[in-house]
Amino acid sequence: MNAQKILNEIEELHYWDARVLQMESSFFGDELRIVFEDTDFNVILLFTGCSKFSFVTSVDDRLKPLKELTKTQIPYFIQDVEITDVQIDGEDILKCNIFMPPLNVEVICNTILIEKE
Repeated sequence: MNAQKILNEIEELHYWDARVLQMESSFFGDELRIVFEDTDFNVILLFTGCSKFSFVTSVDDRLKPLKELTKTQIPYFIQDVEITDVQIDGEDILKCNIFMPPLNVEVICNTILIEKE
């Protein structure tokens, strides 16, 4: 794995202050998909082989159901992405932290794919 290579690809997208449009988990947490806006397209970060993911936010952030928000009401904007190579139980994997206040996300996974839509 090369966390720095993946991070460089993400940083080339100039994600700072990009509005996050969607975050969803599939296959019992094996995949996590985060979609954010770029100038001319949306970017998909697809985390696969996830052994852990967590998100932390304030209680106030969840008082109104998020599914009722319009696109312009979504309060999440990416401020920072950190990716590091880690070894857990003898396996080389990736650890990613995404800061999008008031939401912070941590993902431990095998691969991170970057797609444009």
